[in-house]
Parts: sequence; structure tokens; C-alpha cells
Amino acid sequence: MSKGAVGLTAGYWPEDVYRYLAIPGISLDEALITRPAKRNPDRPALISHKGTVTYRELAAEIESIMKGLLSYSEGKSIRLALAVEEPIDLVKLIFAGLRGRCSLFFMDPGLPEEEMKSQLDLFCPDLVITDTAHLRQMKSLPQSLQIIPFQDLQGKGDGISVPKGRLDLQAPSIALAMENGSLVYHSHKSLLAGAVSWSTFVPLKAEDLMLCLQPLHKWEGLYSLLPIFFRGGACLMGSLDDPEMSAEAIRKHRPIYTILPRLEARKLYQSASRPLVHAFRESLSGLFVSVAGPFTAIGRRRLKNLLDRPALLMYGSEECGPVLSSHPTWYLDAAVGIPITNVDAWPLNPSTGKPLEVPWEAIEYGEIGVKSPMTAVGYQPAEEKEKRVHDGWVRTRMVATMDPNGLFYVQSRVPD
Repeated sequence: MSKGAVGLTAGYWPEDVYRYLAIPGISLDEALITRPAKRNPDRPALISHKGTVTYRELAAEIESIMKGLLSYSEGKSIRLALAVEEPIDLVKLIFAGLRGRCSLFFMDPGLPEEEMKSQLDLFCPDLVITDTAHLRQMKSLPQSLQIIPFQDLQGKGDGISVPKGRLDLQAPSIALAMENGSLVYHSHKSLLAGAVSWSTFVPLKAEDLMLCLQPLHKWEGLYSLLPIFFRGGACLMGSLDDPEMSAEAIRKHRPIYTILPRLEARKLYQSASRPLVHAFRESLSGLFVSVAGPFTAIGRRRLKNLLDRPALLMYGSEECGPVLSSHPTWYLDAAVGIPITNVDAWPLNPSTGKPLEVPWEAIEYGEIGVKSPMTAVGYQPAEEKEKRVHDGWVRTRMVATMDPNGLFYVQSRVPD
């Protein structure tokens, strides 16, 4: 497919960055945990105010937690809903579940009871793992649903091994909630494709440190974590809710990038976030800010001036991962960016969502359609796919134009 066909005319593409890259045919846990642990077992994998976890330690704890999970299912793969607030525990739990060949749902532990029940009814878990009392106190959940405190997984399942048989890398394995409450499913392959693609586009190296300030049930949180793991690097886990503690950790460890949604980035203007802003100035090479609609170049420049660092805009979603992004080496303030590695963008008819017959350079504007190996493999309820995917192109509901350099400019959003 030509550059023009995918939203890149004879315009800009970063030097020494692959436009397309093959995705390894291995599981997510093998690629992001097992292999880095074999290559550099003593390299830090996760860092927080509580300390550092090396890849060797992380792999061992994942194995232990996996056995604890499977002890509740007699060694069989099950459906797990994860409502865990502590980020490092959640990382361990995610990869333990994947290693145990479970289907996972990353929940927001802070959701109101009605929304949480609705999502659980959709996912139909066999077990819910949590580290908060909120879920266990919900009276609306069926009494038959097993809710297990995270700490109860420790020290169980001796003698239990990984389920046997071939793992379907393209099967729905990880569920995320979308804005409308529906669920979108990713596979080992789609999330590994995202880790490969984003770490290639930025690019990231094993020596780099990423900063994760978003929960892992949001795509911005996942893509602050998974790509650096693919490179065998480390991730500093923090929170915007505790600016001073996060600022101290940032100054100490000096991560290079993080991803924040636009609404979360606005918190940086608050007086309580001053320690975080100063830490960003000292440490970050740039801040990626995800946008879900039109923005102003003035707002972007204002954020850049606040941080004295590049404000690198991007667009993505729970179903697609990162789609368009500014590149650290070149961007324009009014543009959201270019398609990242392995992402094709094609204009859709905003009224119908169907692909147009002509490329971007032949039209004034169009809805961005996405095709890539990192898009979702399933939806729940199933009719969501009919609304969101046409002829293999995922609708973004973002109406945009493209300039001769291949940069996209967001014009509006298509109403739901």
C-alpha cells in the first residue's frame, strides 16, 4: 500500500523509524516479561515510591500469583475481573492472569456501584480480584460471584503449572471498558502489536524509563507501560492524585516520557501540581497528551510554555491504542500528528462510516478510519462491532484533514 493510501503522501516520516514492522508470534507475557527476565534479570522493571522490582523478581512473583489464581479454578483457565488500585500489584496480576491463560477485564475500582455491576454483568467473570473493600460491600452483586482479596492469592497453588495446549494469540483475552460502558476485547497479538509499534515510533530503548501516571484500565496507562517492557526497560509508576510523591520519584529516577489525557493534563495548571510541573521540567523529554476532539494550537503552546518541554499530541482509544501522534523530532502545533508505526488511516464518510473511494489528498475532510494489527478483536455486546467497524476500518468519529506532509488536523467529532 502506498504512503498516500495510508495517510502519508511524500511527506514526513521520522528517520530510522520503521513504517511497518512484523509482530512476533508469541504471548504477551513471553514477550514482555519472560524474555526480558532471561536477557537482563537484574534490570529494573517497575519502580515506585515503595522501591524497585527487577525483571527476575517480577517474573517470580507473577509465577506465584498465577498459581494462586489457578488454585481457585482447579488449574483451569477462567474469566477474571481485576479491580485493583495498587498499580504494581495490578501489573503482577495482569501478567499472572495472562500466563495462566485467563481472560481478563481491567476494571475501574472507583466506579459507582450501578456502572460496576453493569460491566460485570457484561463480562460474566468467574472470579473478581480486588484490593479494596468497595467491591466486597456491593449488595447488588450476585452472592454466587467469588470476590477474592488480592492478598489471598499469596502462597497458594503449589504444584499447579501453566495450562497445557496451544495458546490462540488472536483470541479475545483482555477486556477494557469504553466510554459508553460497552466492552472491547484485545488479544495477546493486538496488545503486543501495540507495544512493538509504539516503542518503535517514539522510539524507546532498554535504557529508557517511562512514567505511568494513568490507571491501567485506560489506554494511556497501558501504553505508558507495555511498550517499554517490550524493549526491556523500566516503568516508574506514579499518580496525579499525589503530586508531591510523584514529583519526588520523577526527580530521583528521571523518566523521559509519559502519556496523559488532555483533561488530566489540565490539572498541571492547578497550584497543587506545581511540584509535578517542576519535576517534569527537570526530567521529561516531552509530554504526550491524548486528545479526543478538536484542540487549539494556543492551548498546546501554553502547555509547552508551562513545562518548558514539548507537548506532543496524540489520538488513540481503548479499541485502537495509539493511532496518530506527534513525533519528538518534528511536529506542528495545530496538527495532532501522523499515523504511528503499523497504523493505516483512510478517510471514511462521516455520515455512514463507510470508506471513501479516494485518498486523503483528494478530499477536503473525512472521518479517520483505522486499520492496524493493534485494533480490537471483539466487542460486547456484539452489535457494537456493526456500529464501529466497516469493511475492516475502525471508526474514530474524528473528522480531520491531512496536509501534504501527512499531518492530520482534527476538525470535529461525529455525534454518536
